[in-house]
Amino acid sequence: MPAKFRHAFDPRELAYPANLLTCARLLMLPAAIRALRQPDGRWRAIGIFGIAMLTDAIDGTIARRRHEVSPLGKVLDPIADKIMIDAIALTLTRTRGFPWWATGLLLARDLGIVLGSALLYRRRAEISMAHPSGKATTLALTGAMLLYAADGQRSGRPALYVALVPFLVSLAVYGRQFWQNILRAQDGDRN
Repeated sequence: MPAKFRHAFDPRELAYPANLLTCARLLMLPAAIRALRQPDGRWRAIGIFGIAMLTDAIDGTIARRRHEVSPLGKVLDPIADKIMIDAIALTLTRTRGFPWWATGLLLARDLGIVLGSALLYRRRAEISMAHPSGKATTLALTGAMLLYAADGQRSGRPALYVALVPFLVSLAVYGRQFWQNILRAQDGDRN
């Protein structure tokens, strides 16, 4: 393992309350998926998924207030969001009529963000913060998915169409940031 990866995180960061909340969010995922797959489990799934995503709304605030914004948290939080949203989208596609094309877009965008971030980190050893459009996308998609779980396509589909606005904005923002950072890294390599 390269030295810069080995020393990127301090193991004590795992004990920060914000990072513990992020880990708890991931631990709630199997229960949410199991509940979504049961015919009578949708309200339980909504509760679990809602609480899990509520931890996303408060973990950053806790980290900033406690002055514990950490490299681990900068990586763990967005990855936890992507895993939660993508796994719930896949489950809703199979159980509640969430469109396959939307799930495919989510998976492709998130894979692109993760691979692009890993490439940039390898080149520059820097972890950047999530963009507000990404947070807005997570919030809008969470709302749409909760509506799909509660009421299927009737309420979920209009909310999904609304969620596509911040989704497309975040796609453009992250794409632009990626290319700017790649060009900056190439300029640094030449100097």
